[in-house]
Amino acid sequence: MHDINELIDNVRHNEEIARKFFEIERCILSIGRCDQFVSTLTKEVQKQFNVPYVWVNLINEAPLSHLIESLEKLPDLRDRVLFTRRSAMIDIIKSSNKTVLVNSNLSFCREIIPSIYRDIIASLAISPLTIDGELVGLFCQADADRSRYDASTKDTFLLDQLAIKISICLSNVTAREKLEYLATRDPLTGLLNRRQLELMLDREFSRSKQQKRDLTVVFIDCDAFKSINDTLGHNCGDEVLEYIAKRLLKYVHKQGLAFRFAGDEFVFVMPGKTYDQAIQVAESIQEYLQSNPLRYKSNLVPITISYGGASVVSDAPSNYKHLLKVADERLYEYKNNRKRLVPTKVFKFLNKLR
Repeated sequence: MHDINELIDNVRHNEEIARKFFEIERCILSIGRCDQFVSTLTKEVQKQFNVPYVWVNLINEAPLSHLIESLEKLPDLRDRVLFTRRSAMIDIIKSSNKTVLVNSNLSFCREIIPSIYRDIIASLAISPLTIDGELVGLFCQADADRSRYDASTKDTFLLDQLAIKISICLSNVTAREKLEYLATRDPLTGLLNRRQLELMLDREFSRSKQQKRDLTVVFIDCDAFKSINDTLGHNCGDEVLEYIAKRLLKYVHKQGLAFRFAGDEFVFVMPGKTYDQAIQVAESIQEYLQSNPLRYKSNLVPITISYGGASVVSDAPSNYKHLLKVADERLYEYKNNRKRLVPTKVFKFLNKLR
């Protein structure tokens, strides 16, 4: 009789665990955005199984590299998602597709653990996540209790099953976000495209008028870009554009948004910033590029830029298209005024290569 009661208790216990796993699956299956997916998944596991520390570790390369910018910006996910080298993950799980339990010598797992948890946790469950058979991440659960994830006493079957479900959902979510990313981004530089610029400006122009705050647009153009393409080739030209885009992102990142407008023209938009503040950013980018030429093969390629801006307060445009037009006209004036000066450095360098 005792054995039967014990068996019944075990069945009920397993049913309860299965119910909790089903509840987690139900919550994540219909999610379409990666930030919501990570947030819901980690919170549900914490809630259902009373796990103190839960996070998702993702590779910082393709096919997930497009997620880095959006996920790392969100403060709520700071301790719930971590981007790491694929090689570091492989060093830990080897070639296994099963959950790895660790409750001693956690130092070799240090790179996949959020810094805030490293001195707290004593045991760790690491489940590999895959897309099309390739390792793309780890689903990690941890506890300060050393016995929580003890390989000698714990079975990983249900954790392995959960990892499979998470992998399927992650594949669906990242595919959707990849399509959205490609639809809104310039494929070469990764900057937002012209369509997104117009949508954003239309919205921000109305907000600027309603809230009576400034909105500034600045055009940036690469000097002598055609000559760089003609002399050093289009691969070098592409690297020049990527180099400018990276610097643009670095300077504008926390103050506004950067876009590739067309060809070698870029635009950045700064809501709430004055014309002078935005032009100072353009000057900083110009100074950096002049002082730090692009290294291309055995050459150091000098890069200079021209810029022109306009703002709602200083120029009183009638709509966002007028604002763009004024900024573009100022860029054209700026280029004409310095045509014989700044690009000379670039042309001298290119003439040496001809």
